[in-house]
This record gives sequence, structure tokens and C-alpha cells, in this order.
Amino acid sequence: MHTINLNRVWERHILQDESFAWVRWFQKPSNISSGEQVYLVAEPLLLKQMWLNKNPLRDLVHEGHRVCISESLCQRNSLAFCQAGPTVVSNVEWITDVTSGRFPSERIDLPINFGKVVLKID
Repeated sequence: MHTINLNRVWERHILQDESFAWVRWFQKPSNISSGEQVYLVAEPLLLKQMWLNKNPLRDLVHEGHRVCISESLCQRNSLAFCQAGPTVVSNVEWITDVTSGRFPSERIDLPINFGKVVLKID
């Protein structure tokens, strides 16, 4: 089993309502062997708010704080979530606004109270 930590170097965007959107870009792991699966592991609350490559993860089956993302991975991937109310989180427009560079951003690590966000390959 391999683990890749995704807690470092996120882009934090300040939205119009002064809430935050977080985006983390990462490459598809190159060390995946035949038959191995890639799981995104995070606190359950974050998984339900996360979007992978502009697709929501909230409807995928969660197994013990993780979701299998093997089939959804591209060569370059974006993982995003918004610290806002449920209306904003369920609407894809905030991702388009954020990835278009419309809002100011800074590159920082995730706060420790968000828990760990990792990829697990097994």
C-alpha cells in the first residue's frame, strides 16, 4: 500500500460572500500496479463537500472515510471543496469561477482541524 499526502500546497480562494474555496492539483499516481485501486481518504464531512475534476463526490459510496477514485483520475487532477452553505456547495458554478482565476487566492497548507487528505493505493 502507498500513501500520498495531499494536505500541503492548496490554493485558497476568497469568494464574493467571503467564504473560502480550496483547490489542490495533483498528478495521477504513476506507481499504480495492475489491480490496484486509488482511494481518496478524508474526514467524512469533507468527502461530501469535495469535487474531483469538477464532479461531486457526495453521491459516491463512502467506505470508512474513503471513496474509490481510480476510474475518475486524469493525468492532471483538481480536488476542490467550498467552505460555504449547502446551496453553494451543490452548485458547480463556484468551481468554474474559481478555476477561471476570477477570485484572489493564496497557496497554503490545509488547516490541521480539517484532518488528513490522502490518496491510498492498494
